[in-house]
Amino acid sequence: MRFVDSRSVLQIMSMMSGYFFVTSFSRPLAYSTSRSTTLTHTFSSAAKSSFVSSRRRSSCAVPHLLHTNRHHTVARRGVPLQFFSTLLGDESNKEKDQSEQQEQQPLLLDPKAPLRPLLSDNSHENHLSRYTLPPTSIGEDDYRPTLKKGQRVVAFGDVHGDISALRSFLITAELLDPESSNDEPMWAGGDAICVQTGDVLDRGDDELACFRLLATLARQAKKAGGALLLLYGNHESLNAAGLFQYANPGGNTEFDKTIGARIDYNYGSNRWRLQFAGNEPSRWASFEPGGLLAENMLGNMLVACVVGRTVFVHAGLTSSHLRDGNSVDEETGKKKYGGISQLNEEAREWILKAHHGDNNNWGEYNTVEEVIATAQNRARVASKTMPDCLGGGIGASSPVWMRDYSQPNDKEPKNPKANAMIGMYFLFTFVC
Repeated sequence: MRFVDSRSVLQIMSMMSGYFFVTSFSRPLAYSTSRSTTLTHTFSSAAKSSFVSSRRRSSCAVPHLLHTNRHHTVARRGVPLQFFSTLLGDESNKEKDQSEQQEQQPLLLDPKAPLRPLLSDNSHENHLSRYTLPPTSIGEDDYRPTLKKGQRVVAFGDVHGDISALRSFLITAELLDPESSNDEPMWAGGDAICVQTGDVLDRGDDELACFRLLATLARQAKKAGGALLLLYGNHESLNAAGLFQYANPGGNTEFDKTIGARIDYNYGSNRWRLQFAGNEPSRWASFEPGGLLAENMLGNMLVACVVGRTVFVHAGLTSSHLRDGNSVDEETGKKKYGGISQLNEEAREWILKAHHGDNNNWGEYNTVEEVIATAQNRARVASKTMPDCLGGGIGASSPVWMRDYSQPNDKEPKNPKANAMIGMYFLFTFVC
């Protein structure tokens, strides 16, 4: 069996425990299996590089960026070092800014509270509602062994922020009304069940637009008796851990305009960005555990699911993922997973909790080093607490990272059992 180009959607079907097995793989990434070490190095290097380059770039006076008038809020990504120095080094200016904020309008957010209310409790617009997925019941929505006669099952993978390709696929699959727009899509799939197998994020410029379209269709599909289920991919795991090395500049701009600018406006300040130390605050705030999209979207996504006799997952499953219990094998030292529902429960519990603790929305820091250290800890804690079903990196056994069925590229898979399972699938298909 030859694999399609690694940038395309790859679906592999094989036989596992009586089920077909569908996975979606993306281009191999340069990601270490040591998550915490890689996380610290990647973040600190990116942050410090941004600050140093900003210092070299300009020797003139730095304009004051914290406009508290909500109609003139400046939204900035990658705050330069001079800004930190100016802001943190002058206590009188900081006190003056806070005083002006309180005089001009009441603060809409407790300094330690989550940012979510700024986008969901606005009387004029509940922006987060556009990303809301139907609630998923673990043990039921992720396990659908019985299908209606003639009920269609559709699957597709790696969207990577390409809204045009996504729209084209959904229309071709007769799931999206071609007369409807991306902003107001209309489900045309009836009772069909569609599974998106992960990696909506990174490499494209319209990641949020893709999520909005899919979420809207998912809500409509449920009302029509069908379903559109979203699974985690390894790029969703990367973003949740504060690792954005595969994000396009255009994608970061989309997050800043769609998410960051709204928070700036509703909060009356962009001080909330400081706690992310210039590492794409709008993107990070959206996908971190307990973040803006955790409750309504990420918490309703799955690691794997069963539909009919087919198992769907981003990278792969083995028998070790499906054993009962959740412990460590004494002989191999490897993690024992607890079945599909256990994988989904672990991912949900992790993504709904803000593991870093309280926010610092007022940006009350004394030094630049304190800003960087706080952001590093924010990322480190997310990585350390990440369940094995989402973490690990290339080569790990995680269902979103393993490469047993996709490497080496365009050759027989390295897993000795893979060919046998694929052969069983084709034999089953031929006989049936």
